[in-house]
Amino acid sequence: MSKKLTIPFILGGVISVIVFTVVGLSMGWVVTSGRAHASAMEMSRLAVRDQLVPICVHQFKARADSTSKLEKLRRLHEWERERFVEGERWATMPGSDSSVSGVARQCAVQLMEIAS
Repeated sequence: MSKKLTIPFILGGVISVIVFTVVGLSMGWVVTSGRAHASAMEMSRLAVRDQLVPICVHQFKARADSTSKLEKLRRLHEWERERFVEGERWATMPGSDSSVSGVARQCAVQLMEIAS
């Protein structure tokens, strides 16, 4: 192969690799290990939350004063409901001292759906 043909051929290959990398990363075709790890952590956090929210709702329903507590919850602003659910310890799982992140917020959302 002559030198005149080799240089454009190599240059085309280099440009193709650069374009594929930029397009692949921006479109999600290629995933970095950091992005994969962050995505896996978020999915696991959401899966845990989704499994604990029904327990929170059940703990609310098991209370004798759930009707009056639900009325109080309905009167609160949306941003106050999470703290109220945490304060009532409905989002605290049996055997635990604190609630898992996001459980109280999602539990309050589901309790408001019950109220509607």
